[in-house]
This record gives sequence, structure tokens and C-alpha cells, in this order.
Amino acid sequence: MQTLYISTTSPYTRILLMIAYLQKIDLQLKFVLPWENPSELTAVNSFSQVPALVWKTGEVITETPIIIQAIAPEVYSTNPIYNLPRIAKALGIIAQGVRAYSTERFGATGQAPHPFVSRSTNLLKQTLPNLPKLSADSNDWGDKILLCGLIWISIRLPEAYQTLSVENQQAVQAFENSELMQKLSTKSLERQPSSIQQL
Repeated sequence: MQTLYISTTSPYTRILLMIAYLQKIDLQLKFVLPWENPSELTAVNSFSQVPALVWKTGEVITETPIIIQAIAPEVYSTNPIYNLPRIAKALGIIAQGVRAYSTERFGATGQAPHPFVSRSTNLLKQTLPNLPKLSADSNDWGDKILLCGLIWISIRLPEAYQTLSVENQQAVQAFENSELMQKLSTKSLERQPSSIQQL
């Protein structure tokens, strides 16, 4: 069985679990705390980052877009003209959000925030108001992944999230409250299910 190393709070974790659950992909789940550089994670990913997939060949694949390609290539091949731009936008939003949040969280106490924080936050504030109209009921991968990323932004960077249109905030809230996303909430993942079937 393929093994996916993840953490309970990672937005990338939630995207991959959502895809695996919907596509019924059998994965063994290993929860780790990447900031603590645990040996079981660094043994498969020397950068101590999640997600990391021990693939069916025994090789290790990192970086969320590549893991998606490995476990569910249909995410990219289904209606690519619609989905690929939205998936790219989602991953860009998450990357800026993670940079802002992690840089601020681990900044030196008593010092001014690193310029990355304001730069990434401002880029998000410019980007979120211009997103296309989203629907919590959409069956398109691009929308699901974008909504998934916006849930994380709403939790970690609420000031930036508030620039999202009211309609899209409502869509994000409805998606977050769905049965699927409740299975993938941080609180639910703290139970540390060992497989997709246990979500």
C-alpha cells in the first residue's frame, strides 16, 4: 500500500485527502509534525516537509502537484481548460498564505515582521476579490481544490480572507460545512486515521 505522510493542519494534506477519498484511492496515512524534523519523516523526505508519498514503487514523491499526478492523474486530465487554471490559482493562493503565516509564526520575537509577510498578505488581498464565482456544489476539481485552499486561508489569514466576495465566502462556508470537509477538518484529523477508509 502507498503511504502518505501528512500533518493535521496542512492545506496540502486536506487537498490530497479530499482527492483520495473521492477517488477511493487506498493510502496508508502517517501523521507527523514536520516542524520538529521527526526521523520517520526525514527518512523519506530530507526536507522534513509534508506531504510526502512513498509510492507503489518504493520511490518517494514530494510536492502536492506531483503527488496528485501520481495518485490521480484524472484530476488534471478532466476538463483541463476549466480546471487547470483554477487549480493553479488555488496552489498559488496557498503558497502565498503558507509563506505569510509560517514566516510570521516563526519570526524573531520583538522584531519587525519579515517583508515576506506583508508582501504575501497584500498579494492575497489583491487576488481574492477577483476570483471567479464559486459554488460549494461544484463537481469540478478546480473548484473543489480552490475552495479547499480558501478554507485554510479563512483560518490562518482572516484579514486577507475578508477581501473575498460575500458570495464566495458563503460558498467556502457551505463547502467547509459539507459532510466531506467535516471528515477532513483539523479536529477530525487529530484522531489520526491510519487509512483513507477510516476518515
